[in-house]
Amino acid sequence: MAISSPQRKRPSEIMLHILTLRRKFRKNAHVDVDDNLPPPPPPKDTVHYRSLSGPDTTPTPISTVAVENFGKHDTSHYAVVEVSIQPQYISSSLPQQTPPRVPAKRRVQGLPVPSLSPEEKAQRRRAAARQRELDEQAALREEQERQLLRKAEKEEQERRDRADEAHRKAVLEEQLRQAAIRKAREDEEARYEEENRVANLRARKQADKERRIQYTKDLERWRAEQIQRVESQESEKEESRRRSGEERRARIEKMTGEVFRDDGALCGWVTIQWPESVTWKRRYYKFEPDQGRVSLFRNPLEMTRALDVVGLDARVESINEWYEGFEELEAIPHSFALKFIDGQSWLLYADNAEDKDKLLVLLSEVAGVII
Repeated sequence: MAISSPQRKRPSEIMLHILTLRRKFRKNAHVDVDDNLPPPPPPKDTVHYRSLSGPDTTPTPISTVAVENFGKHDTSHYAVVEVSIQPQYISSSLPQQTPPRVPAKRRVQGLPVPSLSPEEKAQRRRAAARQRELDEQAALREEQERQLLRKAEKEEQERRDRADEAHRKAVLEEQLRQAAIRKAREDEEARYEEENRVANLRARKQADKERRIQYTKDLERWRAEQIQRVESQESEKEESRRRSGEERRARIEKMTGEVFRDDGALCGWVTIQWPESVTWKRRYYKFEPDQGRVSLFRNPLEMTRALDVVGLDARVESINEWYEGFEELEAIPHSFALKFIDGQSWLLYADNAEDKDKLLVLLSEVAGVII
């Protein structure tokens, strides 16, 4: 447990303590004594020694008692003052010695006190009473001054406390004001940022909406252009097909008589892809109109043995171009398709446009199909 330090006394309390001691001393100094009694003799001076025997060499203090008289004429009060003399260190190596004898002092007899008359005694008593009254008044004044001093110190402390409290309140109010200003500024900045965010979001949404509307318009315009282009292309294709069909029929009509007039015209090269095959096979063909069939050979040198003989009479349903349901032939020039009545289709292409026209004439005549 920690030991609390003694409380420090104030100057006013120290002054009060001194005044109280003075008042008590003065009261004791003016006590009436019997002047007829002689003063008591002073005590004898005594010297205390410690035995030097043994190994103990601890310094031994030597004390003396002196008599001091406080009054010049009044010898009835004495005070005993103890005077300490510093100890002397005695070495243990010295031989043991007997302490010297101190002769006793003679008793001092007090001086004879003259006898006083009753008037002088009464005058002394009145003087002592007057002195006590004066001392009491002085003590009262000192007490009043002390009270006033304590009151002034208390008021000063209260004033300082009020000043400190006012300063603390002012500092706190200033801090609160600064905090309120910062809070208001932060709220204003937050509100401004929120308004900017909302405005930017609204502007971005409006821009997105306008962009979507413009994109929709552009898409619709593009679709219309594409439809128009497709329609134009379709019409152009249709017109081209119509013209090519007419030209093809004209060429076929012109070529019909020439083809069947020469037997060598019934032979030629063609490239075929059958339904069960994914590869194209190049074959040398020979039509036999009287029997309504066509024979396929590997080359003109091996015409003694045909690889395949296909009867065309009453078996062919139609002869079609690529745009008549065979779009895979669009990229192959001089190509066409031979569709049978059993659902199978042959894909064919010639080496040039003239060979294609000759094939079409032979197929339409042998198979009995109108082109």
